[in-house]
Amino acid sequence: MLSEVALAGMYVPPFFVYACLAVPVYLGLRYVLVRTGVLRHVWHPALFEFALSLSLVSALILYV
Repeated sequence: MLSEVALAGMYVPPFFVYACLAVPVYLGLRYVLVRTGVLRHVWHPALFEFALSLSLVSALILYV
């Protein structure tokens, strides 16, 4: 588990680091979902994408 990280002289919480790591994974996964047409079959695409991003961040927190 990470503790506080020093970034340019400021201490940032580990959640910020995990969220930054999840962004490229989320963008890649979103690209795949759009290209395959999965997002067209979802009831509320924005809500689905938000849940997907939260799932990615929580998975990083649990498994890293």
